[in-house]
Formats: sequence, C-alpha cells, structure tokens
Amino acid sequence: MPSYPAQIISASRREDIPAFQGDWLLRQIHTGYVDVPNPFSKKTYRVSLKSDDVGTIVFWSKNYSPFFPTLEKINSLYDHRFLFHFTINGFQGRAKELFEPHIPDWQTAVQCAAILSSRYGQATVLWRFDPIIFSSVTPAAERLAAFAALAGNLEGVVRRCYISFVDLYGKVRRRIAEMTRKHQIIFQTPRFEEQVDFASRLKQIAARHNIGLFTCCENDIADAVGISRGHCIDAKLLQRLYPEIDFTTAIRPTRRECGCYFSRDIGTYNSCRHRCLYCYATQ
Repeated sequence: MPSYPAQIISASRREDIPAFQGDWLLRQIHTGYVDVPNPFSKKTYRVSLKSDDVGTIVFWSKNYSPFFPTLEKINSLYDHRFLFHFTINGFQGRAKELFEPHIPDWQTAVQCAAILSSRYGQATVLWRFDPIIFSSVTPAAERLAAFAALAGNLEGVVRRCYISFVDLYGKVRRRIAEMTRKHQIIFQTPRFEEQVDFASRLKQIAARHNIGLFTCCENDIADAVGISRGHCIDAKLLQRLYPEIDFTTAIRPTRRECGCYFSRDIGTYNSCRHRCLYCYATQ
C-alpha cells in the first residue's frame, strides 16, 4: 500500500510517453526511480516509481495502441491504479494532415479508448477534446459535428470530457503564422461570447450521451455555461476511484486558472514526435 500522502505520477504533460516511451517507462519502474531534468534549471530531480510510493500514474496520450503490451506489465505492479487522459479531436482531411499529422484516425482512437475502458473502467478514461481550433478548415460547425460524432461513439466508454480553446503560446503563434503563409489557412480567434455559445452546445451534446463536460483552464467559460472546472490531476476523483489510498490535498497549478493537485511529472520537453501544430511542449 502506498505511503501517505500517495504520490501521483504524471506521464506526461511534456511528452507522449505511452505512444513513444513505454519500454523506457517499464525499465525505470523496474529500476525503482527516474531522474527528471528540471525544464528551467536543467538540473535533475529524482522521482520514486516504487509501488509503495506511488498512488497512481496519470497517463496522457493521443495514441495508446503501442502501449497496451507494456501497460499490462506495469499493471501487474500497480494493480489498476491508473488514469488515462486521451486526446481525441476528430480532425479529418487537410486539418488532420496539418494539425495532427502523426496520430491515428479518430476511429482507431475510439477503439483504443474502448479497450482501456473495458480493462480499467469507464471512470479512468478521460476524453480530451482539446484544443478547440477555429480556422478555415475547422470552422465552428465542423468542430461541433466532430464532437457530436465522437460523443456518440464514446457513449458508454467514457464518463468525462475535458475541453479548452487553443492557447497561443509564442511557439504556437509562430507555427500558425507559418502555416497561414504556406497553406493559406485562416485562423480565427473567437470572441468570449462565441466561446460561451460553442461550449454551451458542447454541453448539450455531451449530456445526450451521458458524458460530463469539464473545462481545462477556462474558468470564465465554465462559470458562464455552468460547466465544472476540471482538474486534470484530480485527487478527489482518484480518492473516489481508489478509496483505500490517501491522496494529497495540495493544489499545485501548472499555469493560470489551473486547478490541478500536486503531482510529479516525469516527462521531458522537446521529445514528442507527434509534431502537432498546437503543442506547447516542443519547439
């Protein structure tokens, strides 16, 4: 049983460990720890991966397929104590080619989500429709239709969906400017009222499919629409899922309006190979 307070491992906001680094993670678990470079000072800090120290591992991925064999081996050590953030945006055609060029199509992603749900439970699979991007190839109507199709296919597979609008970090802004120049795609920044209207429509669609809608770092929109403010690292959810374990009560935000609880992220920036347009973790 993990010691108090149980450590939450995030694997990872900084890179897609399930898609690309599953074997590495398994080796580090057998080693008992991982040395993680601090993204600012570049000094490393050590994070224990011993089952006695870890309450749960929160995974983040756009492609869990390569991870399934390794996950079963990890499961034998951690006894189902997982959460799975799964980004499924449903981009198609030119939008997928330019925005998410190296991830599977949405049908494959939905099948992966169903496998995770059947093995580890609906409550452990957290669908992310994130980020929401309005452009000449992804207008609001197309994004609504994509969400509706995904929600229909994920009914009974997931219980939660997390949403946010794209954040224009400097590196993302530069990529968008380059894409506008090279491909003549026009990107739109919706007004607050437009975001509220769009989120309200998503809420209605999600409710029809028994999926709760949560925001990620969009508190004003959450309050205006009546959507719950989401915590991607959610110790209260973990406590309900694994009541025999004592989790932290400390909130440790990673950016403005973040409500995440304290966790230890074991990923490394500038290592993900998905090359998504909107990624904040790679140059």
